[in-house]
Amino acid sequence: MKINLILKLSIIFYFTNLLGADKEQVISKVISYTKDQKTPPTEYILSTFEDKRLQLDMDVIKRFKNKPEKIKTYQQYKKIFFNKQRIGGGVSFYKKNKTLIARVAKEFEIDPIVLVAIVGVETNYGLKNAEFSVINSLYTQALKMPKRSSWATKEIAELLAFCSENEVDPFSLNGSYAGAFGYGQFIPSSFNKLSIDYNRDGKKDPYDWEDVMGSIAFYLTENGYPKNDFNFTYKSKAWKAIRTYNRSDKYANIIIDLRNEIAKNIFLLD
Repeated sequence: MKINLILKLSIIFYFTNLLGADKEQVISKVISYTKDQKTPPTEYILSTFEDKRLQLDMDVIKRFKNKPEKIKTYQQYKKIFFNKQRIGGGVSFYKKNKTLIARVAKEFEIDPIVLVAIVGVETNYGLKNAEFSVINSLYTQALKMPKRSSWATKEIAELLAFCSENEVDPFSLNGSYAGAFGYGQFIPSSFNKLSIDYNRDGKKDPYDWEDVMGSIAFYLTENGYPKNDFNFTYKSKAWKAIRTYNRSDKYANIIIDLRNEIAKNIFLLD
């Protein structure tokens, strides 16, 4: 049943009086961001914010203060990802998924090993993708991190839209401290706008490798990755497209370095 605007505002006022000013602002903004969309309904938003599972996570703030790409030199940062396990894992992942990776790379005219390197850095080829509650991470940023509050509030709206449309419990999604989720580690807005149903089964699945690899390729091409470009030098078009994934020079460089090492080891095995 539709709720008219006055009743909606009354409900918001009632709940937010109980919840406090900070939470009130977040709720109001989430509803405002989604007012022109079919989903999520206002009732869905309110019930999510009333759920006892919604909690602040102070570890999120600590992780932001200690982001390795900010506090470490490139050589220190590189050691996190550039090791035998990550390189060998990339070779194994490529061999196991060679047909899929080749198909995606051909369709999007993109380097196949870049795709491998990205999932290697982002989730260790799917092995590490669920350390934090996504909604609690975003909620913590919205309430406790002023510089990220507006961004995080919009991402909560995007997350609830995805969950409502796909009948996913928002508290069941775990991911990074920044609020990214799935094997490709898309933030909610990027997932809603730039992920694709590559296997055409009727849904965009963040934990299905076909959809994940297709979505990463689509994301890169939408962000300026040139067709059939293997120029990965600093500030090349391909490098800039890769950088959009994390907005960090060090990140882009480690993707390229890992890509090159995985490619070299694949070549040696072949």
